[in-house]
Amino acid sequence: MSVNKRDKLRLPQRKKTSVALKKDSAIYLPTYHFLKSEFQHARRHEAGLIRDDDTEFLHQYRVSLRRCRALLSLLSAIFLPQQKQMIQNALKTLMQKTNELRDLDVYLGNMEPYFDALDHEYHQGLILFFNDLQDRRIVLQKQIKEWLKSADYQQQCAQIVGLLDELNVKPTDAGKKPSLPFAKKCIWKHFNKTQNVCQSIGYANPDEHIHELRISCKKLRYLLEYFAPIFPRKVMKDHIKQLKALQDSLGYFNDSAVQMDFLNQYLEQQKPGSKRHNAISRLLTFSQKQHADHKISVIDHVNQYAFAAPQKSFEKIYKP
Repeated sequence: MSVNKRDKLRLPQRKKTSVALKKDSAIYLPTYHFLKSEFQHARRHEAGLIRDDDTEFLHQYRVSLRRCRALLSLLSAIFLPQQKQMIQNALKTLMQKTNELRDLDVYLGNMEPYFDALDHEYHQGLILFFNDLQDRRIVLQKQIKEWLKSADYQQQCAQIVGLLDELNVKPTDAGKKPSLPFAKKCIWKHFNKTQNVCQSIGYANPDEHIHELRISCKKLRYLLEYFAPIFPRKVMKDHIKQLKALQDSLGYFNDSAVQMDFLNQYLEQQKPGSKRHNAISRLLTFSQKQHADHKISVIDHVNQYAFAAPQKSFEKIYKP
């Protein structure tokens, strides 16, 4: 093992919250501790982000922020409207700052499939394409590094913590309700919403509808994962597993849609007939076919989930 490899930071481990979720506990208290712990977990990735040791630091930083945003939206009744909106806006700003860098990490991490997809005559154009992405990434990484060290970033993080603390100090009436009935109501409502979207999707639907389903499934999974401690372990594990399989299928479809948009934007900036233009045109044709194949696969998976989903199981466990 090289000295440089030994010097790399390790990804931080998630710490248990100080107040566990229990069936009879007021919903606001464990939620406050969970959100605060999750936000702190995101921040523990900052050192790795600054050093740029591993792209997984950025990925996990964003996962934690996304989980916070989702729960704020899904459990909105326990927050004051203005309080929730301010936290959401602050978290959204943190996410947006890193959107492009994360996209570049994904593209640069998948170089081999791109080269495998094209004949050798287009490889030189692909090399130039990835060089452009790497150059752009260097610029963005420097900007993110400076931003994470800035007083503005520290102030935004302090604001988020302060707003979360208000939830602990001034809980709403809804926040004082027991966790179990609150959880059942949230999960059952969102499960039905997700099922309705599933059953309305077919091959003729535009990509946007499938994207909406992906977001809905992701939120339902966040709910199941958060409330897992107060429901039967095995059943909850099965529900999450089934949902994750659907999510993965929807994710592949969304990735190919995002890839096509990115390639189209890049292509518009290239001179027709150039090595870059020829290679990306060819790659775009390949991506379009792959996207069409993904759509057939994802619709089949959605139909399977919609009509073979554990409806009775969900109804038995979560229906209020």
